[in-house]
Amino acid sequence: MKITFLLPCCIAKFIEDMIMNRRKRKRVLLWSSVIAMVVVVLAVMTVREVLLVSSFLCTTSDVINNHITALCADVGQDKDQKLCQELCVKDVASRVTCHTLHFNKAAVFTLTSQDSSKKVVKSVIDAAEREVAVDGIQDELDDLYWNQKFEQQHIPSKEDFFTLVTTYVNNFVGSEVSWEVISKLVNYSHLYSTATESPANHQSFGKLIQDHEFLTSVVFEELHLFPKITGICGSYYAVEYFEPLTRNPMQPFTMTWRNRLWKALDILKYIGQLETVGREPIHLCDVKHDHFGWDKGDRLAFLDLDSVLYESSLLKMMENTPYCSNHEDCSYFDCKSRCHHRTNRCEMERSNTNLQVICDKIFLGNTDSLLSLYGLLVSSERTEDLEEALELCRTNRGMTVDNMVDILSRASNALLF
Repeated sequence: MKITFLLPCCIAKFIEDMIMNRRKRKRVLLWSSVIAMVVVVLAVMTVREVLLVSSFLCTTSDVINNHITALCADVGQDKDQKLCQELCVKDVASRVTCHTLHFNKAAVFTLTSQDSSKKVVKSVIDAAEREVAVDGIQDELDDLYWNQKFEQQHIPSKEDFFTLVTTYVNNFVGSEVSWEVISKLVNYSHLYSTATESPANHQSFGKLIQDHEFLTSVVFEELHLFPKITGICGSYYAVEYFEPLTRNPMQPFTMTWRNRLWKALDILKYIGQLETVGREPIHLCDVKHDHFGWDKGDRLAFLDLDSVLYESSLLKMMENTPYCSNHEDCSYFDCKSRCHHRTNRCEMERSNTNLQVICDKIFLGNTDSLLSLYGLLVSSERTEDLEEALELCRTNRGMTVDNMVDILSRASNALLF
């Protein structure tokens, strides 16, 4: 009781002294300011480190110190790959531009060659950081399968190796892949091209083939819809450079309204190709502004293949979902499906379309997050007819690519008069 009584008195005496003594008061305020500044600096540093680790932000020094240096140390003197020769040089820092807003890959950066040509270099997604598919099963099988083959330094014969690669890729695609595709896949790593085989090269190949984007790039190369792989170095690979629609969708578009309509028409025609050019429709399940890009010849490509799937692969993921309680349990990023509440199983059909997602996210700038994005076709110059068409496109599965192309073509042609 005595302590309880004395404590408020001590606090009151301290406050009174602080008020009455100007020097003491200034000292307290000074130290309070210092402590506040230290807390702010530590908070900023902590947030920065979190963003760097998550690949939301990145710097050239981060790419050099945490990725390229380690990569070149791993490949050692075995730098027969052209990409390794370009990366493992002293002046590489002056030719590297880091890409931000990549959550799933440890490193994505542009590499400018001596002849001023550009390529985009990407790291594979480590098994521990890989996005889990809807069913969550295939990744575990992949890891077990390839670890058994290569972690014990066991090098299979060339015939056995091609057989297991063919089986793996066929299972990944869901149908038989041509021998040309398999040969190209293996040749990227220069496997079985010398008298002796390197276990390190086989381990790197195992990481590459487990990377959804790398394998999809090889399998879909003949469709001419995505950037082509131009080389590998260890578990990193390079693809063709395409200038993205925008580098920061949180900033307004600077191009003219006519150019924005032309870009939108390119995207619509590209979406139409996805329905017909392959053996079955292709679904874009992670759509962002900077995932669309154009090369110097104005050829359009979708730049991030981590969530690009054939329809049969998407439906298989839905089928393998053992239980659902809401629609989100059946969705794979932008590819939505519905949960049947009587059976608690996912319906075997995508409930939205590529076109709906494009209209909603790219043309109108809508997003499920708190971030506010700029829509490609949001402008005071937009006509009322186009505004109504975009809203219908966003909400109605019945809207077709041909209808939207016709509407945007009329809006573009009207600018000529």
